Amino acid sequence: MIRTLQKLVLTGGALLLPLFVCAHNGELLLAKLTLRTDGSCVLRVTADTEANFTIRNRAQLTEVANSFFLVSAGKDTTPLAKVAGDPSFFSETKLDPSAPLGHTPEELAKSYKLEAAEWTWTPESPKFVLRVPEMSPHTLILWLVDEKKPTAKPRWIMMVAEDESPLIVAAEPARRDVPWWLSKEDAKFIFIVAATVAGIILVWIALGLNRIGEWLDRKPKR
Repeated sequence: MIRTLQKLVLTGGALLLPLFVCAHNGELLLAKLTLRTDGSCVLRVTADTEANFTIRNRAQLTEVANSFFLVSAGKDTTPLAKVAGDPSFFSETKLDPSAPLGHTPEELAKSYKLEAAEWTWTPESPKFVLRVPEMSPHTLILWLVDEKKPTAKPRWIMMVAEDESPLIVAAEPARRDVPWWLSKEDAKFIFIVAATVAGIILVWIALGLNRIGEWLDRKPKR
């Protein structure tokens, strides 16, 4: 059933999924990926601790949060934590009304014990996919909210172990602190080397000026 559902990637919006995902289904993890207009990405994974079978409290969410997804760009696959850092954690009591899950007004009005983990990062490559690691026990519903297309209906996919999302394309950042072909680590290294070379050159110039001064002092005056 899940394998069939996870293939229903609805590029035109979640028109069918709410027929399968109804009555809250708190055992599922809800993963909302927001693509901001500045090129950054916000991924929020929410667990209903009263209904989820593996995450019953904040401590358990903290323990497993960094194992929810891998990020693949080109041929490189990297743990989410290495790309986005550690998440922030917070509690909620209401379901996300923007989620196109077909929640009833009664469900939206009810209070729940929800725990969420949220990552914010700017991907080095705007094109990437999210993967669920092998042997993951979690079932996640990933939906995409693109702020560049505020009127577009969210795309959906249900994901289990070893599944891959459709290609995700984030906005290009307005500017980059370093050239696209340099990573932040490379830029830091180059800066250190350049500063060291500049320091050596300044010392060399100072020594040269000092020697010229000594030579002028020794030169007979007429």
